[in-house]
Amino acid sequence: MLSFTALVLLTSAPLEVRVLEREKPSKVMLGSERLSCDEQPLPGTVELTVGLDGVAVKGQSKSCGVVRADAVSTVTVGEVTRRYPGALEVTVEGGLLRLINTVDVEAYLPSVVHAEAQGSPAAALEAQAIVSRTFALTGRHRHERAGYHLCDLTHCQWYRGVEPDTKAAADAVAKTRGQVLMVGGIALKPAFFHASCGGRTSASSDVFHEAGAGPGVDDSTKEGPACREAPDFEWSWQADRVELAKALGAKPEGDAFVPLSRDKGGRVLEVSSFGKRMDGSEFASRIGRVFGWQALKSLKVTAEEVESTVTFKGRGLGHGVGLCQHGARALAAKGWDAKKLLLRYFPDSQVRQAEE
Repeated sequence: MLSFTALVLLTSAPLEVRVLEREKPSKVMLGSERLSCDEQPLPGTVELTVGLDGVAVKGQSKSCGVVRADAVSTVTVGEVTRRYPGALEVTVEGGLLRLINTVDVEAYLPSVVHAEAQGSPAAALEAQAIVSRTFALTGRHRHERAGYHLCDLTHCQWYRGVEPDTKAAADAVAKTRGQVLMVGGIALKPAFFHASCGGRTSASSDVFHEAGAGPGVDDSTKEGPACREAPDFEWSWQADRVELAKALGAKPEGDAFVPLSRDKGGRVLEVSSFGKRMDGSEFASRIGRVFGWQALKSLKVTAEEVESTVTFKGRGLGHGVGLCQHGARALAAKGWDAKKLLLRYFPDSQVRQAEE
């Protein structure tokens, strides 16, 4: 458990976020007002590639151990161009360029809130800002072994640096500056979010096997589930039995999908598939790697097989833990404020101000 002083220090410490990893960069164009190669000045825009002994700078004979931008930087990888606040360090790792953005928490959040909840009413954006801030502060260990805090993908939170048209998200971040969720008002634990819960959320301890804010809650109103208008509230997906078994590394023998346990939200925690017993999240991960991450949209799912075709039918999109974004959006449109939304999805937690 963190003391208030420790929480303030944690909030003020910058994040180290690995960016553009998905693009597998071996060449980038980097521009900034302050660029350096191993602390020696560089011109304002440089082309960087992977050198034999470090980062190669076009037009410079000696490679760099670290190329660093100390002001807002612009990075182009192929057809992707992004701008990043704070500092950016470029090194070589595994035959590719590794880019780490060191950024203040509050400067990091507008891009995240915009990517995760754009188009939502202000109250839903504010709730997202508080949840995303809590996630970021408690997630500093997620890539600790690799030497940074967070990535810029859905494994952590979508992050694209400095983006246009993010005023609504930036306003939500500014209005909630320093605010986090604390379990019982005293303990800082991870807070998660997902697109649509399908009518009931799940507990972090069941899905992720770790303590987190928010138990599983019923997300229904008099009209039905709050997220009932979500595009993926109900969905189905079909797979060939043989291809499914191949994706799971099994022989196509026995039942394709037998849930062995579910949580209170109806999500599969353990499953037997073609005689192989595995965790529900492992099953979903193997399916996603082969068929795409939008194939099996959630583990709130059933399946039946007819003539070698397995049909999955489910509800919701995502892991189902914490804030249901479509539910929050719908409730905010009815006039709920951010704290009421957070109380619904995190009834064990309170919003606390982590900055003095």
